[in-house]
Amino acid sequence: MISKYIFPISVLLFLISLTSCEDFFETTLELDPPPFETTLVIDCVAHTGQDSIEMRISRNAGILENIDVNELGLNDADVVLTINGVSSKAEYFFDEFSFHNRNNYRAVLSSPLKTNDEVLLEVTHKEFGKASASVRILPNIEIMSAVFTEDGGLDREGDERSKVTVTFKDPQDKNFYALQILAPDWDDMLSPMYISSLDPSVFESYEGTTLILTDDGYNGKEKSIDFQIYRLPKEWAKGKIKLIWYSISEDYYKYSRSLQAHKNTADNPFGTPVPVYSNILGGAGIFALHNFQMIDVD
Repeated sequence: MISKYIFPISVLLFLISLTSCEDFFETTLELDPPPFETTLVIDCVAHTGQDSIEMRISRNAGILENIDVNELGLNDADVVLTINGVSSKAEYFFDEFSFHNRNNYRAVLSSPLKTNDEVLLEVTHKEFGKASASVRILPNIEIMSAVFTEDGGLDREGDERSKVTVTFKDPQDKNFYALQILAPDWDDMLSPMYISSLDPSVFESYEGTTLILTDDGYNGKEKSIDFQIYRLPKEWAKGKIKLIWYSISEDYYKYSRSLQAHKNTADNPFGTPVPVYSNILGGAGIFALHNFQMIDVD
């Protein structure tokens, strides 16, 4: 015989479970933030041929600080750039008409940046101490050819693409590169294209129109790589496309890859936070100077 008390007890248990769920979702979790130390942040990426260098000098912020990122910039830092032993001071500037320029300091150089320049950046602030970084501008490499093909095959998603095939001679030692491809838009103005590649030595940069490369697998050898872009008719693109090629430091390569990985996991509550690589002594951020080439694509 089925007990007459089973149904009322089951209802009671159901009501209790609802109450427990409500209490669970209203529970406030108190979390201790990780240890935090305020420090200087440097963001400076430039390339050969420039006769001035712009950079962003700011401070970091704690996880519980309710502050807009634009308010972290500093206007009272002492910023000194030393190139081959000759020092110049970077001055604070504010461009109210520029919505894209995040930089807030500019150093005017006596001559444009060039290969093998030894550059030291030192930033001092009365509240946040001193931060510095030093780099040497690496030599460029020989780009043997850059050729456009209208029918560039399919990308990873199965979409038809055009391609630019770049052939170059990689020097001995460990090398890293970055590149962009400029192509004409509807009004014949050159602009950076979204690019991709199936080559295993090519990776996404944190910048959407830039790829970065490592010479793993072809160190010291001649190498050809296909870079795919949106489909363009040959008569429209032929002779108008430009390849921008950078010889970059290992520091910038690590920074770019870690920042891209950090962005990919930032909004994932189940992902493991990825620390962003820094080459700043006494602070955080990146100081990188690339060797720059602009090449006509055949």
